[in-house]
Amino acid sequence: MTVVVTGDGMRAQSGLTSSAAGRRGPGRRRARTGLALVTAGLVGLVVTGGPAFAGLMGGGTASPGPSGAAVTVPAPAPAASSKAPQAQQRTQPSNATPSSADPAGSKSPAGSTGPAGSTGPAGNKSGTGPAGGAASGHVPLDADGNPADAVVDDATAAGPVAEPGPAPGAPSGDAGAGDPTSAGSSADPSGGAAPSGEPTGTEPAATNPAGGGPSDGDATGTEPADAEPAGDAGVDVNTAGVMAAIQAPAGVVVVPVPGGLRVAWTHDGAGVDHYVATAYDQQGSVAGSCLGAAAGTGTCEIRVGVAADGSYTVKVVAYGGAGASDPSAPATSGVVVAGPPAPPTGVHATVTSATSVRVGWTRQATPAAGVDRYVVTAVQDASKTCATGDGATTWCPVTGLEPGTAYTFRVVAQGAGGDSAPSAASAPVVAGGPGAQSTDIPEPVNLVVTPGDQKLLVEWRAPWDPDHAVGGYTVHVEEEPGRDCVTTHPTCTIEGLANGTSYTMSVRSDGAVSRESGWVTATGTPSVAPGEPTAVTAEAKIEAITVSWIAGAPGTGVARFQALATAPGGDHGVCETVTGDSCTISGLKWGDTYSVTVMAIGRHGRNSAWSEPAKVAVPHEVTVPADLPAGIGHFGGSSGDEVAPGELFTVTGSGFAPHSTVKVAVYSTPIVLATTMTDGAGTFSAEVSVPEAVKGGPHTLVAAGVDTGGEPRFLTMAVTVAVEYEATAFGDAGGSVLAVTGDPVGRTAGAGAALVIAGMLLVGASRRFKH
Repeated sequence: MTVVVTGDGMRAQSGLTSSAAGRRGPGRRRARTGLALVTAGLVGLVVTGGPAFAGLMGGGTASPGPSGAAVTVPAPAPAASSKAPQAQQRTQPSNATPSSADPAGSKSPAGSTGPAGSTGPAGNKSGTGPAGGAASGHVPLDADGNPADAVVDDATAAGPVAEPGPAPGAPSGDAGAGDPTSAGSSADPSGGAAPSGEPTGTEPAATNPAGGGPSDGDATGTEPADAEPAGDAGVDVNTAGVMAAIQAPAGVVVVPVPGGLRVAWTHDGAGVDHYVATAYDQQGSVAGSCLGAAAGTGTCEIRVGVAADGSYTVKVVAYGGAGASDPSAPATSGVVVAGPPAPPTGVHATVTSATSVRVGWTRQATPAAGVDRYVVTAVQDASKTCATGDGATTWCPVTGLEPGTAYTFRVVAQGAGGDSAPSAASAPVVAGGPGAQSTDIPEPVNLVVTPGDQKLLVEWRAPWDPDHAVGGYTVHVEEEPGRDCVTTHPTCTIEGLANGTSYTMSVRSDGAVSRESGWVTATGTPSVAPGEPTAVTAEAKIEAITVSWIAGAPGTGVARFQALATAPGGDHGVCETVTGDSCTISGLKWGDTYSVTVMAIGRHGRNSAWSEPAKVAVPHEVTVPADLPAGIGHFGGSSGDEVAPGELFTVTGSGFAPHSTVKVAVYSTPIVLATTMTDGAGTFSAEVSVPEAVKGGPHTLVAAGVDTGGEPRFLTMAVTVAVEYEATAFGDAGGSVLAVTGDPVGRTAGAGAALVIAGMLLVGASRRFKH
């Protein structure tokens, strides 16, 4: 077509009629509109699709940033810690320098839209504004004038991801050419390109503290460059203000001691309020624990819950303001030994000859199996001694004494748990004195005094008497000698005594011809037994039963009331109260049926009969409420207040009923993580993990159990579950650790595709119109 412009401003056309020009006008407009739509659609696809497709190809995972631009995240490497997502999330912000347009450090890929910018320092056509985006409406064209294929810069300052560099001979500062310093790179917030001529490769650019790109001369390679802190302070915004984690105690040593375990450990005490040492039996169940109450305390003893002849594994946890430490490395104990027996009482000596005495005593409640033998020693001469051959015999003869010398004696019980403390000394006796006799008269044994109403029943067992030296017995009332009793039978009742008054009863064997044995003594208090409790009721509670009654006549005095609950299978529980008319039996099995009865225990040894059984009661189960309950206290965990899905950690709490059930659950929608039992002190310890299905973010752990009154008890613990997120090409959730902000890229990508299709249709329509 030839256009000729005339002098009056009119133009003449050659080879084109006015009607043809009229037909081509609408076609041209449609073609231009179609090309504009195709261009806009391609821009949208480049902005949204490039990072996502790069993530899908393995270079990284992309998630929307605060401004809607894509954030490139390196593919996570295997973590050394059990809390891999959490560790990645904390580390990520420090590896990317925030740009002026994106405070969070998000990197706008080349080709994204932003304010118009100036040409980069090297004279390259960066087309970038302050935010590092391409100038609004500008699309790079190839040599033919068509829209160039935009390549998204997938380099990141945070991970060792190898990226293809620019084509040989390409300018290092060209936008979107794969250079880590291209427009929009997080390495240069100003949007400036790297110095011209700098070598390029597959190594991500090292972040410069001043916000610029890599310094001249930096070589590139396949290993990630060191990332220096962004900004002046160099503080990780995700960890600022968070207390340092408490280190686990070390050097744990467990030594068996009589009746328990002594635990020692080493720790610097930094940030620690107290320590808890927990012993586990061979099945892994908690057996007992002890408390190191002050920071820096390095020892405590576990006395409750560990049994003789057992061995245990012990772990120590430190607690403080930052939560709980990880448990220490386990330490194994030796075999726990029984504690020492109790010392004998009632030691007395009887002269049997000019040079010998017979020493007797009363065995304490220590089981015979806990005592191997008794050893008697003269206080005045330790060489004058005797010993029994077993733990059941309660006398032995001491010989070789000096006639006319006064002696007193002490007795020690010996057993597997060690020696008892020495007994109190006996009254002095003089060997060869007036009480000496040529033939031994054996003493009565097993003396028992049973109280009655204004009377005492005195009973004993006849001694072994092969020589028939015993002709009878004398019972002497120390406080009222006129009430003495002489009998040939091993029993006597002393009457006419005052109720509530203690009396000392002494018994001896009388010789058949002359002389007598030494005295053996016991005490008793006459009294009236309390009346039987009535109107007993049983109220079922959580793993407990509250028992109430009406007290009967007090008699000479009531020491306490005792309630007993018994199930058909033999399980039972007891509670006692000194005052009041009710008590709660805890530690019962929920779902079992219990019969309950009550007895009044007299102050002076006489008790009431058991009451008529109450109606049966069935204890309730410990339940986890559907809604988050209000906790009355807190408990701690070994991972502090941040956990990763699937991570195992230990929680510990106290204040529950002894030997009761505790359920640990995570809220909002409650999921029970563990069910365990408390020890004899009402303390629990359980290993739990948050299911991977639980949504990341803040949650509350609840320990649900029961108190000593059978009422619900809840302890709470606030935790943050690490967020897992991985962007796909259309912004769907996946598996990285960056938080999701901004709009999903799927909508933008879809709109871009629609624009491309509409533009192509318009171009095609214009061509049909033309023809």
